[in-house]
Amino acid sequence: MYKIMWKYLSRIGLFVMGVALIAGCDDLLETHPSTEVDPETAQESIDGIEAIMTSVYNRLQSEWRYGREITLGPDVLADNTDQHPNTSGRYDGMAVNSQGSHITFWNTVYNTINEANYVIDGIETVDAPDDVRQRLDGESHFQRGFAYFDLARTYGYEPGREVDGWTQSAIIRTEPTRDRDQADLRARSSNSEVYQQALDDLEYAAEQLADDDRGVYFANYAGAHGLLARINLYLENWQAAVDHAEIALAETDADLITEESAFTDGNPFSETPNEESIMELNIDPVEESLGSNVGLCPYTNPQHWHDVIPSQNLLDLFDEDDWRFNLFAEHTDGYWYTLKWNCSTGAFDDNVPLIRVPEMYLIKAEAHAELGNFDDAHDALNTVREARGIGPVSGYNDAVDFIVDEVFPERRRELNFEGHRFYDLKRRAMDITKQDGLPTLPYDDFRVLSTLPSSEVENNPDLDDNPGY
Repeated sequence: MYKIMWKYLSRIGLFVMGVALIAGCDDLLETHPSTEVDPETAQESIDGIEAIMTSVYNRLQSEWRYGREITLGPDVLADNTDQHPNTSGRYDGMAVNSQGSHITFWNTVYNTINEANYVIDGIETVDAPDDVRQRLDGESHFQRGFAYFDLARTYGYEPGREVDGWTQSAIIRTEPTRDRDQADLRARSSNSEVYQQALDDLEYAAEQLADDDRGVYFANYAGAHGLLARINLYLENWQAAVDHAEIALAETDADLITEESAFTDGNPFSETPNEESIMELNIDPVEESLGSNVGLCPYTNPQHWHDVIPSQNLLDLFDEDDWRFNLFAEHTDGYWYTLKWNCSTGAFDDNVPLIRVPEMYLIKAEAHAELGNFDDAHDALNTVREARGIGPVSGYNDAVDFIVDEVFPERRRELNFEGHRFYDLKRRAMDITKQDGLPTLPYDDFRVLSTLPSSEVENNPDLDDNPGY
């Protein structure tokens, strides 16, 4: 049912998909093609509002967000991946932290934010049933909060983890920018302010989505709490991280896979949806294919470019009894590849789980350890380990040792190639360990933060780039 609904909404969305909504500063210089539809016109009907919301979802699966960049980039920037010797060169710069080669999605995400702002503004007056307006209100706040979280962790430091006092993060916009006159040139807000905006949006979204859940392919109540758990983990709000993770686990229909056959005779990432997905991108290869040069599978699979391969130090983390090792395969050329992105939904495409059940248990393990609740920390961690065919851990009474020695390796085993590793190291102000043979990137190196688009900085005298660029 959800796939049918998604296709219907996608078709509605075609009439606004071309709208160039002003987001940052370089967009101020762009003109609008005559074929575009005025988003204010789209705001006049519920179908138009739904279409704008569909465009927001489509931007989430863009190659510059979870269609590739934020899903694959964090492993390339750290130590979970290596480069195939016959690489096409697409990720060579990111792999060695070349200056300016980083996860980057500034303009794409501000288009998302502006469209979400159009929805939030439009539903106040549009003629529609109250439950539809509430659902759209929740979904748009969810997407805006998700966008601000991605901006905060990519372009700025986490609060309390700043280097040389640098607190600048992203520009906050909560009203739609309809024309050039409204596109004022703003400075970046602080990291605390941007993170707070993300929290506020997602907490509000959770309230609005509590009674209207369209399922795993859409923003949903459990997913909002899952993201709140993740963000509070970044902010070291340990009890809040635990609380939101527990709500996400209690309210989702997804469950932890505990059958060996799911990994040895099958591949849970080839199932649509993944049984463990709290929220997932549903990429339709007929209407939404990311293409041979864009998606996750083309970059990681030997039937295409096979640029990015698992590092040996990642493979070495797996016990022989760990069922998850079956999510890797060795190609005939002797190089390994991940089966998470295996072109399972089309020639170039896979669905992308955004929030999975095991992440919630690992969040609980880390947060409980920081709270000194070691029995609870062990229980959460061992729930994941035992579900994957490996034995429990025990015996720690020091949070740092437990997290570094047990939780972080488990996050690598469980969440590799899903967009976490670089951000995990960064959020704890740890040096960025690299693939075999490359030097570690110190946390205080300016390349830990992404650079802003040069045109944005050049056109906005109030906008500072990150130090070092």
